[in-house]
Amino acid sequence: MLSSITLALTPIILIAGLGFLLGKRTDYLDAPQIGNLISNIGMPALLLTSVLSMNMEIYSMAKILLASILILFTMTLITLAFLKLTGQSIRFYLSPLVNPNAGNLGIPIAYALFGESGLAVAVVVSSVVQISHFTLGVGLMSGQYHPKQLLKNGPVIALLIGVIALSLSIKLPDAIMNTLTMVSQITLPMMLLLLGNSLSKLTIKDSGKLKNAVLFSFYRPFMGTLVALGITSLLPLTPVEKSVLIILNAMPVAVISYMLATKYKGPKEEMALMILVSLPISLGISGMLGWLF
Repeated sequence: MLSSITLALTPIILIAGLGFLLGKRTDYLDAPQIGNLISNIGMPALLLTSVLSMNMEIYSMAKILLASILILFTMTLITLAFLKLTGQSIRFYLSPLVNPNAGNLGIPIAYALFGESGLAVAVVVSSVVQISHFTLGVGLMSGQYHPKQLLKNGPVIALLIGVIALSLSIKLPDAIMNTLTMVSQITLPMMLLLLGNSLSKLTIKDSGKLKNAVLFSFYRPFMGTLVALGITSLLPLTPVEKSVLIILNAMPVAVISYMLATKYKGPKEEMALMILVSLPISLGISGMLGWLF
């Protein structure tokens, strides 16, 4: 089992590491259009391909959506209390501690550990987390939120299309499905390359910020795991659905939290440190959970 987990996680680490090296030594991944391509084309294609090709029933999707929402809601309540007790900023730390990196790290890990069935679940969970980033994250850090932002989110639109297609038993032509499959195949490796590239750009100048950053780095994956364990035990989920939900909520602080903190003049250096420290912690937890499941 240990060899299987190592085999699953090694490509993820190596591809992200390649992205890190490319980010340090080249500008290959610096064009913002690459990220937009993955977010607006790759992720929606991956979502539709995974859900429709697995013939996921609308009931199964509804269970995953409900579980994801309950986990994030519970995490929000617990984290609110945690931040008040520690006297930390709710505006800048609530979303990063609630929302895991379920996209460019969680999806490849779920696919590596559980194959196509895990991938289908992961892309649905990731879409819910993206909605949370665009509501809880943007709303708190910016001080304002506009619902129109969701209408521009490709994965959210793809999720709605998938729900409608499943509800009406609509099957896309083989030519369209083959096209979506080809596009989606570039998504996972590119997500990992962009993750490594983003990590290569992070800078930390104040060592005095280490204490809180380390505390938060342990809090995000451990509390996410505990909450997911509790919520999934209450719902009629399949073993794969339960496992993927738990592992995705054990993921580290998302890179998008650093980007939002930078954009809205938040504690970007602490956020950078949280990402770097929480990453190996999450990988360790994922490995243990994969071994248990």
